[in-house]
Amino acid sequence: MEMELNIDKLKQLRESKAWSQSHLAEVAGISLRTIQRVEKNGIASPESVKAICGSYGIEARDILKNETEQNITESAPLSAIKLKISRLPIKHTIIAFSVAFIIAYILTL
Repeated sequence: MEMELNIDKLKQLRESKAWSQSHLAEVAGISLRTIQRVEKNGIASPESVKAICGSYGIEARDILKNETEQNITESAPLSAIKLKISRLPIKHTIIAFSVAFIIAYILTL
């Protein structure tokens, strides 16, 4: 199971310690290529996340993408619906759900 990490937080942590990617790889005990890949696309195995967090003395939740970002990257149709709903004002959202409920009710008659 791959984990999605916040790329900006990862780079900020490394740069705050003035570490190069190769130094982080050495401290974490993982390959330089893994560090490069993780900082580029934000995807890492749980083992890599554990090693990186151990190097910094932090918890995994400190570098994971927040829940809102993770929900958007779920399956394409579902995330598109969630994204559209989350951008609507609450009034429009309530109206949309009410209309959907009425349509579902009519269809069950």
